[in-house]
Amino acid sequence: MSSQFPNVKNEMDQISVPVEKLDNIIAQTVSGTKVKKPKKRIVWYSMSAAVVGFGLFIGSAMVSPAMAKVAANIPIVSTFFNDVGDEGLKIAGQKGLTHTVDQTAKDKGITLTINEVFYDGTRLTLGYTQESLLPLGELERPVIKADGKEINFSSGYSGEFITPQKYKGIVDITPTEELPENFDMKIHFDAVGLVPGNWSFQFPVRQSNEVKVISLDEKMKLMGAELNVNSLKIGPAGTVLDMKIIADSGLLDPNSLEFYLIDDKGSVINFLNGRLQGETVDGKEYGALQRLYEPLDESVRSVKVIPYRIEFPLGDLKEESVKLDHIELPFTMSQGEYGYIIITDIKYEGDRTIVYYNVKSEAVIDNNASMNPLWIEDENGEKLLLDEKPFAERIKDHSFKKEFNTGKKKGLTLKTRHQPLPEMFEGFEIDIPER
Repeated sequence: MSSQFPNVKNEMDQISVPVEKLDNIIAQTVSGTKVKKPKKRIVWYSMSAAVVGFGLFIGSAMVSPAMAKVAANIPIVSTFFNDVGDEGLKIAGQKGLTHTVDQTAKDKGITLTINEVFYDGTRLTLGYTQESLLPLGELERPVIKADGKEINFSSGYSGEFITPQKYKGIVDITPTEELPENFDMKIHFDAVGLVPGNWSFQFPVRQSNEVKVISLDEKMKLMGAELNVNSLKIGPAGTVLDMKIIADSGLLDPNSLEFYLIDDKGSVINFLNGRLQGETVDGKEYGALQRLYEPLDESVRSVKVIPYRIEFPLGDLKEESVKLDHIELPFTMSQGEYGYIIITDIKYEGDRTIVYYNVKSEAVIDNNASMNPLWIEDENGEKLLLDEKPFAERIKDHSFKKEFNTGKKKGLTLKTRHQPLPEMFEGFEIDIPER
């Protein structure tokens, strides 16, 4: 392995697995939906890297349709995406790569507005606002047409209530096939929450030209399966790895395969979402895989792709717990094969409990300590989550803090669990030209 990747070689067999595979907290941000009229067997999933926090959208719903159409084609500094928790969308908004839509539809007492759209060939994302008398929250899966043709796609949703009657959200759309650089988008929602209705929109979508495509012809064997890596797309809002896999049926399940992206500084690039489109023909599994990661820093000149899979033991993973009423600091909690964490401090601010801890593990630890789950339960066993901050935050090196919405401070239990290690495969490097 190249010396450009410090400490990675010794950590290969211990590298961390994305939290979406294990953590119940992250499971709350996953939005699975059905693929419309699939011609093939489509298998996919989508996950938000963090619950999105929003600032208020500054704009006017009083713009005429003609002006709205003009505005949709003029890049401006985003007022919707620049405050979200998604770093890629922040960058896109700050660079003025998003487009204003500002289209509103009303039905059944519910006002739905598509505020903004971003599309660069790596991501297609909508920012929306929903207002109603009752708190309804997320949208149901829409029907989407590109230039009049209905598309298959996976989708992920995130957002928060600004008031009990106003919800601001983001829809990440991952098509199963490539879309044109420019197209007319029609999108129809037939339900908001549990309320059926009719909310339809139509607007032009234009691809940002700031995507760098690195064509590849990397082939490798994984347990007898053949993996072909086709391209790496590098954009201001994300990094996409496109691959294909062929395997004898029952030899290697393509659904069990994942990939780590590590830059030349040894940093793991956060995974955002992924898609697998597959079919079985004459006893062989054919899969087209796509993985979306956060943007690469402009100084990165090479990345390493490391395939892995993980097998979970039967039954529940073993948990460790301690009552906060009687904890003596520092306190060590085992995470089984994965190592342990040391609770160094606990602070209370208003209704929140903030836990400070160090991670001790031979594995690579990402910025959110994803493979080191830590949560608080009340005396009834209910998890006390902080919706706007469901992840840990790195302080320095392997030191983290995590906040919880605990309210009262009595009868609380701090918990973690034992973690399995992934099975790692040999990785490969991709050189990145200067951008």
